[in-house]
Amino acid sequence: MILEMCVKIKDGGKSWFFLSWIGDEPDVFSIMPASVRISDQEILITTRREGPHRYISTYRSKDNGISRKKLGNPVDNTNRGNRPALAKMRDGRLRLIYKYQAEVEDIKNGTDTNDIRAKLSNKGGKTWCRDYVLHDDGSGKDLGYPRVVQQADGKIVALYSFMVKETGPERYIAATILGPPTY
Repeated sequence: MILEMCVKIKDGGKSWFFLSWIGDEPDVFSIMPASVRISDQEILITTRREGPHRYISTYRSKDNGISRKKLGNPVDNTNRGNRPALAKMRDGRLRLIYKYQAEVEDIKNGTDTNDIRAKLSNKGGKTWCRDYVLHDDGSGKDLGYPRVVQQADGKIVALYSFMVKETGPERYIAATILGPPTY
C-alpha cells in the first residue's frame, strides 16, 4: 500500500510538517499528486490511483491541506497512464493534462493508443469536460509525466516526455502550446 501525504514546507524546504494523508482508501495504490491553490484556504489535488486499471481522482481541501474530501474521478481509466498535471488558469478554470496509454496486449497487436490528453473544469474540479487529445502517435510506455503552465499571454504550455512510433526508441521532451480555451 502506498499513500500520499500533504506536508507544509517552510524556510525554503528546511522544515517539513506533516498535515494529513491524501487518500482515505487504504487498499488503493495512490501516487504522483498534483495540486493547485483555489483560494487562500482551498487546495485541489489530483492523484494517480490504481485499482483494476489506473485512474485519476480529485480531492478538495478547504483548510489548507489539513483535511480533504474526495470529489470524484475526472478520468476513470488511463489504462497504463501516469501522473496528472494540473494548472489553475487566470480566469479560474482548471486544466488537467495526463497520459493515456494502451494495454500491453494492444501494443503487441499494433492497435495501441498512447497519447497526451487534456480536460477543463470551470466548476473548480467538481465537473470536467470530455477529454481531448493534445499529442497522439506515441509509442512505448515511456511517455507522459506532464507539467502545465499558463504564460503571461494567456496561452497554455504543456510539457511532457514523448516517443514517436515511426522514429524508434528515442525519447524527447515535447511541448504543446494552446491558445486560451474559448469554452
